[in-house]
Amino acid sequence: MDTHPYKKDLQELWKSFLRMFQQNRTVQWTTVISLFFLAITTLLPIWRILPLASETPFIALHYNIYLGVDRLGSIAHIFFLPALGLVFLLVNLTIEAWVYRTQKTLVLFFSAATPFLQFILLCAMTLIVLINV
Repeated sequence: MDTHPYKKDLQELWKSFLRMFQQNRTVQWTTVISLFFLAITTLLPIWRILPLASETPFIALHYNIYLGVDRLGSIAHIFFLPALGLVFLLVNLTIEAWVYRTQKTLVLFFSAATPFLQFILLCAMTLIVLINV
């Protein structure tokens, strides 16, 4: 029976992913830090914004010093930032695993960029929560 043409590529990617995590401490630590920031970015609106859902159907999503609140949205829109953070994390880990054997410097760049992006998203979520509380 023939196997799927991409099955071998996916198996190689998975092996490279496991090898990268076993051999590179930097990737391990930056992934843990990224997951920590992502968890806080997800739990912060659950803790502070969801209790407000019964009081108001809309929340402030953006604040401008000239106009004040200039973007409103439903409670569900608050979870765009954690979803974006998860996509960043998964895409960066996939790219890291894909290029691990050939370009280790690029792996270090992506592994350093991921917690930085997660931290920026956490800061944005913190400011959104502060606007609404």
